[in-house]
Amino acid sequence: MASRLQSIGLRVGSIVILLLLWWAASVAMKDPEILPGPLSVARTIVADFNTKGPEGESAYFDVGITLLRIFIAFCASMIAGIGIGLAMGLNRLCERSLLAVIPLMLTMPTILMVFLAVMWFGYSEAGSLVAVMAVVTPYVAVNMFEGTKAMDKSLIEMAVTFRAPQPLLLRKVYVPQLMPYIFSAFRYAFGASWKIVALAETFGLKFGIGYMFFFWFEQFDITQTLAWIMIFVGLMLILEHGVFARLESRAFTWRASLAQ
Repeated sequence: MASRLQSIGLRVGSIVILLLLWWAASVAMKDPEILPGPLSVARTIVADFNTKGPEGESAYFDVGITLLRIFIAFCASMIAGIGIGLAMGLNRLCERSLLAVIPLMLTMPTILMVFLAVMWFGYSEAGSLVAVMAVVTPYVAVNMFEGTKAMDKSLIEMAVTFRAPQPLLLRKVYVPQLMPYIFSAFRYAFGASWKIVALAETFGLKFGIGYMFFFWFEQFDITQTLAWIMIFVGLMLILEHGVFARLESRAFTWRASLAQ
């Protein structure tokens, strides 16, 4: 309990120090049109959620659109990546066929993938989905492939010898061993999906956090621009520490019990 409180205190303290440094820099700058203070940005965020924006919608609408796009692209990338990775790890033909292709996909710069998706699919939802999947799926696949190679083969052979049904084999043998690799891919896929969707919204989609950021950037409104950046970062931190970290701790509860 004490270590948990200490960890929370360190996180909160680092955020407070960062805000103080931001406030001190804004005071030293003496020009809110260049660097507004954190209080000014906070008031702008509250106003964005309570009033209609330039497109007639409040910030709730844009945040919801971005979250929906991320959820769809993230789930599609994880499902495709896990499937490809397992196929590569369990089938030699798939491994030989895809090992030459996936490294090429991993070297593709993200921004170029976004531009190509916009050129192929225009300013549509399909473009952002393809861009995310093209960047995230290869990484998830490689992670799962490495996980299958690291599995305890003797345990699998024993389960096969005792004629364990395939669903039981998957649930009791494969998944527990692959869980660390799944969560590793999970965290990367989530962070990358956020960034790529925001980039796609900036260059080719209407509505969303990225679209609003670029809109206010074009208006040279630094306060609104920073406000939308803070909304973006705040949502990521809430989901990371409030949702995914808890899911991970629950998934690995058995580790704590073994340590005791």
